Amino acid sequence: MWDTAVRIPFDASLLDGRGDASARDRLRTLIADVPGITVDELHALGLPGLFANLRALYRDGLISASTEPPRFFERATRVWATAGAAD
Repeated sequence: MWDTAVRIPFDASLLDGRGDASARDRLRTLIADVPGITVDELHALGLPGLFANLRALYRDGLISASTEPPRFFERATRVWATAGAAD
C-alpha cells in the first residue's frame, strides 16, 4: 500500500515502463531547464519510461535528488541536473 500523500500512486505500466536514450535526453534537458522540479510535476507530464529514466540518470550521476538515495523518487522529491548533465 502506497502512502499517496508522499509517493506517486503508480500502476503497473509505470513500473514496467522502459526508458530509452532519446527519452532520457529529453528528461535530462527538462530537468536542466527547470531546476528543482518535483517528481510529481514530472509524472504529470506523462513522460514515457519516467521512473526507469530517472533511475538511469541518477545511477549515471547526471541528476541529484533532494533525498539521497531518492527512495523510488517520491512525489515531493526535487530533482536537479548535476554538472555532468550539461555535456
